Amino acid sequence: MAEKESINAWIAAMSSVRHGDKNSGLARAVLKIVQKPRRRRVLVSISKLNRNTNENECVIVPGKVLSDGTPDKAYEVCAVEYSAAARRKLLDAGCKIVKLEDIIKREGVRILA
Repeated sequence: MAEKESINAWIAAMSSVRHGDKNSGLARAVLKIVQKPRRRRVLVSISKLNRNTNENECVIVPGKVLSDGTPDKAYEVCAVEYSAAARRKLLDAGCKIVKLEDIIKREGVRILA
């Protein structure tokens, strides 16, 4: 069973970031992606994460992380949903799975969609 955060929780967290706050632009961009219909949600594989992420970087995936590929570096990931195999592969490779509340106030966070 895939572990999943509620879309409504993501929408509430992104909406709580006020205009002018640090990362307000990031929050608006993530909110725009997360509010799309289910059939248009983002699917990101581990191989795409590897290609587009540097060592020790922090990324937000406003969708589901799939297990295609093998992580070859350690990074921090925050996603709405992970497949069970993807979660296991990420944790075994030394990647950190971060909750949205912990990442929303940080600087240097990128969106991978």
